[in-house]
Amino acid sequence: MRKVYNGFDTSGNVDDALWREVLRVINEGTVEGLARAKTPPTHDRLFYQNLRHSNEVFAAFKVHMMGEDMAAKLIDKDGNLKPFDKWLHDVSGITSHQVGSWLRTEYDTAVIRAHAAADWREFERNKDILPNLRWMPTTSPEPESSHRRYWQMKLTLPVDDPFWNGHHPGDRWNCKCSLEATDEPVNHPADLEPTVPHRGLENNPGKDGHTFSDRHPYFPDKCSRCFAYKKSGFKNRVKTWFTNRQKDCYNCPFIDGCLYGTEKGEIKDIKKKARLTLQGSSLSHPDFNGKIAISRRSIDEWTNQPHIHYAEKNRMLLYIDEVLKQSSYLGHKQDKSTKPGSKWVHIFETRIQGDRSWIVVKEYQDGTKILYSISDGESILIGLKEK
Repeated sequence: MRKVYNGFDTSGNVDDALWREVLRVINEGTVEGLARAKTPPTHDRLFYQNLRHSNEVFAAFKVHMMGEDMAAKLIDKDGNLKPFDKWLHDVSGITSHQVGSWLRTEYDTAVIRAHAAADWREFERNKDILPNLRWMPTTSPEPESSHRRYWQMKLTLPVDDPFWNGHHPGDRWNCKCSLEATDEPVNHPADLEPTVPHRGLENNPGKDGHTFSDRHPYFPDKCSRCFAYKKSGFKNRVKTWFTNRQKDCYNCPFIDGCLYGTEKGEIKDIKKKARLTLQGSSLSHPDFNGKIAISRRSIDEWTNQPHIHYAEKNRMLLYIDEVLKQSSYLGHKQDKSTKPGSKWVHIFETRIQGDRSWIVVKEYQDGTKILYSISDGESILIGLKEK
């Protein structure tokens, strides 16, 4: 808020610190929802990446709207900048909603929709055995009436029925209905009149990997009103006009350029700090014999490595000493890479945002052990010899 008051340009920017904090909350909701699923899609890396990216974009538009709404109240009726305390009071309704009750609802909805999305992936995997889905009653102590007709009529439709594209549990705020896979016959009453989903919840996250739809009120109704699009320059606007581009916020080079330009800046800062404080130092682990060196290559490999929690694993590097000590040493395996002198790969398990990840240490023929990288792919465990 001090930044906004001191002239931060809310019209074309998103405050990085606030964006990351909102993103952290929404991501935690997503992780909790996935953990509640009977069979989380642990091997579906693209699905996780889509959810993560959708949360990044959603958080950006939420923070942008909040900044714009607060900045609009900076000037009094006489055209003068309000005293800071007066402005704080005037925007208290905005801040208390955006990072209070609304953020809480968005967190709860992220939990519900991530859970539903994981269940949906399971429905699709098993549709040859259980081809239909039945709408089940809500578990809410104060059920919202809109979906009542679905469970009362025992609505049962095929997994591939188009109805599920725009109507499903979680398409209204705080909905606690669910679907159940079944081989019982289809039941599609002729007088069925679908309810209208709440704005921002029209999509099926199990199909598109988006926690919220880009019709949510935080999002612009067209590209020309998007803060990221406006700052992209004349050449990009001409390109968009000629290709007749339709609004698609989750597949937009302009918003990606805004977000990942910031992320690249953070990576640069992390690398700089790591080279100053970590390069040339060594690590230890209570269950591992010998010191683990940190080289310049360690830092580059770690930060360049793709990961479902890309930003979080990069920040983790700055606290690698504590992270490694709290991880579990699993064992080693032969290094089959073509790099000369490399003999063994040692694996340590840790968690990022609740998901398992594996820290990789390489041991060379001369006995030197060097921190190498981090991975979120379980294939890293193939061939591992337990400690």
